[in-house]
Amino acid sequence: MKDNLKILCTFLLLLAGSCTPKNEEVKDEQVEIGPPAEALDSIADTKKDAVKTDENEISPTMPLPPPVLRLLSERYPGFKQPELSEEARELAIQHDQGPFIVRGDLNADNNQDYALQLQQGKSVIIVALTDAGNGNWNVYELQRDILFNDRGKLKSLYYLYLTEAGEEFINSETNEEFEIAQDAVSVGMEGEAVTYVYTNGKFTQYTPVEK
Repeated sequence: MKDNLKILCTFLLLLAGSCTPKNEEVKDEQVEIGPPAEALDSIADTKKDAVKTDENEISPTMPLPPPVLRLLSERYPGFKQPELSEEARELAIQHDQGPFIVRGDLNADNNQDYALQLQQGKSVIIVALTDAGNGNWNVYELQRDILFNDRGKLKSLYYLYLTEAGEEFINSETNEEFEIAQDAVSVGMEGEAVTYVYTNGKFTQYTPVEK
């Protein structure tokens, strides 16, 4: 009987030893992993960390389509919204749109276009962007100037506003008055203004008719 017990005990010990895997033979079931939700969170955080943050600064109250922001970032790296002079802020109050950005159908294709002023380094740049469809945009640089140094702070003296279809202008070449058929972007400074009208694939500068 004792011999039988010894044999049984020996057999059980051998069986237990054979069930313990060697270091080089660890199976999948023995690898500890976190719950599925935690694993997904970790993956999501890694992806977010890998995406470069957009360093350009545009007011959240004036959103622009992502393709427009990408185009501006490529053309004007590090651009941001300029600070306005006190006079420009006061003059801009009388207009419904502006002073930094305006929206309208600038090229008469029934799509919403944009014009805005931006700062790049010590320069203020005024650009127009027209929707070419399928996520594509055309950018036109209307004018560029040096920012005004106001006691050590760089400020823009310009303000933008939308001029709607039907307004009258003077053609400086022919000295004739004409009425615009679509929206246009006007740029004011110190009470004077010029308006950029899209014609023949480009923006041309005109002077408004005084009323």
